[in-house]
Amino acid sequence: MKEGVILKGIGGFYDVLADGAVFRCRPRGRFRKLGIIPMVGDRVRFTPESQVSEGTLEEILPRKNTLNRPSVANIDNLAVVAAVAQPEPDFFLVDKLMISAMRMGISVMLVINKLDLAEHGETEQLISQYKAAGYPIYCVSGKYGHGIGELSKAMKGITTLAGQSGAGKSSIINRLHPSVGLETGSVSKKISRGRHTTRHVELLKLPDGGMIVDTPGFSQVELMDFDPVELQESYPEFEQYRHECYFNGCIHTSEPGCNVRHAVEEGVLHKSRYERYVHLIEEIKENRRNAW
Repeated sequence: MKEGVILKGIGGFYDVLADGAVFRCRPRGRFRKLGIIPMVGDRVRFTPESQVSEGTLEEILPRKNTLNRPSVANIDNLAVVAAVAQPEPDFFLVDKLMISAMRMGISVMLVINKLDLAEHGETEQLISQYKAAGYPIYCVSGKYGHGIGELSKAMKGITTLAGQSGAGKSSIINRLHPSVGLETGSVSKKISRGRHTTRHVELLKLPDGGMIVDTPGFSQVELMDFDPVELQESYPEFEQYRHECYFNGCIHTSEPGCNVRHAVEEGVLHKSRYERYVHLIEEIKENRRNAW
């Protein structure tokens, strides 16, 4: 029996990468009886057929996380893509994607795309929003390929991209793995929003050993089931300050003696990112009030 990872599903068969070879496997009948559906990214055990690159799926190993849009398991990294311009960055979406990834135990990286469109200081201004959080930040041009090699080397394990429509996720994937040839969506001049262009899910091997999901990840996310304490713990830049707040249960909005607020006032933490955090706290409280 071999172990491998599912690269894609095709008409009830699954392509499994193991020992540098790809085996096309059919799952045992008991998978259907138990209502178990294999996913791209699943670590599996299978029995290979002799003399051919085929086999039978025997077992799906425990998943560390799953995404539904796209449908993929065992994500190691979420690359949150924001364009410098066209469209203007949706910082609330960027924040929510980062928060959701951290909750699922997925490492976050920020990819700033469309450097070719950047006016003086725009890229630095975007970086400043997240520098204190400590996320790895990569500046690229999906159109011209700038910075793509460095980004590829950073993508260890399984990575999926996420971000607002039109930010250039498909262009980046095409640069990382040129043979995939994803259709890219133009941004409407009228509403400055990109159109969705991807339709299937497959893991693609990158030159530096990682794998990337060929379909960009989710572009919308809600924080309906978060609580304020959980949310404030999802901001890495708060970590060195939160334990010095006057109140143990401080959520850094209006409490006296809040060291996080003091760091914002001193300009150590970015004011706009903090203000969005306060907005999300209020949004969570309002959702809770409406639920009851």
